[in-house]
Amino acid sequence: MQNPTAMNNRLISCLVTLPVLLLLAACGSSGKYVRQGDNIFYTYWTFSFGQRYDTVHGADAATFHSVKDWVGADKDHVFYRDRLVDGADPATLQVERRPLMRDQNDYYYQATAMHVASVSTFKVLQWFEDDFYARDSRYAYYDTVRFEADLTTFKVKGIFVAVDCNHVYRFGKVLPLADPATYDECWQGFYSRDKAHIWYMGDLVKDADYATFTVDGNSEAHDKYGRFSHAERITGEADDAE
Repeated sequence: MQNPTAMNNRLISCLVTLPVLLLLAACGSSGKYVRQGDNIFYTYWTFSFGQRYDTVHGADAATFHSVKDWVGADKDHVFYRDRLVDGADPATLQVERRPLMRDQNDYYYQATAMHVASVSTFKVLQWFEDDFYARDSRYAYYDTVRFEADLTTFKVKGIFVAVDCNHVYRFGKVLPLADPATYDECWQGFYSRDKAHIWYMGDLVKDADYATFTVDGNSEAHDKYGRFSHAERITGEADDAE
């Protein structure tokens, strides 16, 4: 299960480093499997360390083969890059979009089993780079996070955000206090709001004056009492100004 704070940082990183990611893609930086004697390696290039060779521990070299540039298998195991996909069945393996794969029993996100309740009804609703919202006949999913939702009204509303008639979900977790009917994830920059509250990257901006709150940049804002950085007031005090 992914940590929401780490996911917030990941969003910032994705937006800031997008030109670098596009450069990497253009330079053909995806990895591949190589065999050296009785050993299998996953090799890929990085800016910091150049060409890397990560050992695929536990792989049977005699039967190992590359399924995709990010998935390999031998007679008994499936691997995501250099990591064992515990429990995955190589005989029934089907590769979806990176980093998602499935076998006859489950879906796997990277090297982690998703514990999908109904494999036959599982469907990805929307991708954002390597992340996605999905559902089956019983649950909703954000990557490896499985959660209960009202599936008759469940829909993806924005980047990393979904709603049903009862809740707003951010990274698959309920966002407390948020009103699904009025929640606007893509309001301005990294700020979002509903009819009564304002958030920065999922953190409630607690003492903002809603009527005068104005976003000045991705992480800067002000109201009539002072300025905010991220979710915190840095100048002025709303209570003292009353």
